[in-house]
This record gives sequence, structure tokens and C-alpha cells, in this order.
Amino acid sequence: MKFVTKGDSTDVFNDDFPHPFGNPWTTQIATEIKDEETTWIMETSGLLSGPVAFSAGESSPVQLAHPIDVKRTAGWIGTRYAVIQFFKGREVFRKYPKFGDSLGNAEDDSTEWVGEALYYIGTTAINDLQEDSTTMLENILAERIENYIRGYVDRKNFTELYSIDDAASLFVDDVLQPFLTQLPENYPAAYQDAVDRYSKEMHITGQLQDDQFKFRIFLPGVVISTNADSIAGDTLLWTFGLKDFLNDDYILEAQSIVYSKKRIQFVIIAVTLLVLIIAVILIKFKR
Repeated sequence: MKFVTKGDSTDVFNDDFPHPFGNPWTTQIATEIKDEETTWIMETSGLLSGPVAFSAGESSPVQLAHPIDVKRTAGWIGTRYAVIQFFKGREVFRKYPKFGDSLGNAEDDSTEWVGEALYYIGTTAINDLQEDSTTMLENILAERIENYIRGYVDRKNFTELYSIDDAASLFVDDVLQPFLTQLPENYPAAYQDAVDRYSKEMHITGQLQDDQFKFRIFLPGVVISTNADSIAGDTLLWTFGLKDFLNDDYILEAQSIVYSKKRIQFVIIAVTLLVLIIAVILIKFKR
């Protein structure tokens, strides 16, 4: 399998769609110059067999979420190959529907979605910290902070904020300030980390808005089933964008078979002989 990313250096080296890293992957980077414009090209390829969970580079904040499973099954008349790959849905309309609506309208520069997004990020971060004994709060205090967040995002004017990152840094200081004397010493830093993580997730979703993905998978033999957009010989092509996995998983599937010529010839000969034997028996029976 091969991943190819083309664009300017920002598109290629940002974290919105990092390439897999480590065994069995090999990465090459090159540039093309045309009309005084430089296009960066990153290619990552690997030979896959069985289930593969992709991992990003050590410096990447993104946990890759597009596992692939490649299977080879030997049968009597041939060998079957199957591949299935999941692009995990971003669940945008479950987490922050207004942000999803804004992504669907390229001309919409409204910041109405910021409050809704911060409420999701802030309350989800609290729920995460409630799972850790070192940052767990009494339920009544956790509920008070969540209620405060609701009031905060309802009354806050976000029209001058240009990104979710800007809002998140102000947000943590504002919502924890009334409760600092009641919080564990490590809570503000842990909460900031959790909020940053979910803010980064949302920021990456936004960066994917104008990206287009073309996936080519090579399967030997005859393709017997697939949801690919097109097929050329043994190459299957899928073309999709963020809208295809904005909420739900986007799944690539394909199956092929390589027939064993010797075994097929054996079957043909065996069937032919059987037909001849039956014909001879019927002729003798009629006599």
C-alpha cells in the first residue's frame, strides 16, 4: 500500500493526515518545481499482510485511525485476497453540529459554533479527568463546573476570536478561576492538557476541509467485489473527501481471486470424463 501527499510544505508536513510510521513503512520525500512554485511530495509505502494498526511519528499528536486488514485465503480452485480499510468518522455532528454545518458551507465565516464546540470540549475534558483518581472531583463540584461552562459559553462573545485554539486558551483560565481553591493542585494543568487535546482534534478536522484523498489498492487476480469508484486492471481507486467521513466511518472494501489453472484444468477434465462415462452408460442401457 502507498500513501502519497502532494502540496505546499504546510499541507505535507502538518498533522491533519500524517503518514504511517515504522515497520513495514518506508517514506520518501521529494519536490517538484513548476512555474516557480514548489510542490512537496511525500510517499509512504509498505507491503501489508493481516490486520495493521497504523501509527504516526513520535512527534505527531494524532492517533491514526484508519486501520486496514489484508487477508489471503488459499482455496482448492484458487487463492482469495480481501482488503478492508476504515477511515474513522470524525463524529462532528454528534460533538459539535454547528461546526459541521459551517464545514458544509465554504462561505460561512460565522463563529456561532465556537460556544457549542467549547462546551463539548470543556465537559468532555472534565469527564476524562473524572476517570483518573488523581484528578477526580466530587460529583457535585464537577457538575457545578459543567453548569458554569454552559453559562460561560452562552454569554461569551466569540466574534473576535479567530480560531478554536485562541478560544481554548482563554477558556481554561476563565472557567476554572471561580473554583481554583476547591481543585487539586494538579487539576488546572491536567485540564489544560485535556482541553488542548480535544481542541487539536477539532482543529485537524477543520484542516481536512479542502483535502481530497485518492486511494489506490493493488489486488492480484479477478476482482469479485468492491465499492471502489473505478477499476483499471489490478488497480482499484477510491476518491473521497472530509464529507465522506465527517460523521460516520468511510469503509473501503475489495475482494479478488487468483484461480489455479492446473486445478481448473483438472476440474474440466474430470467433469468431461464424468459426462463421457455417463453418456456411455446411457448408450449401453438403451441397447
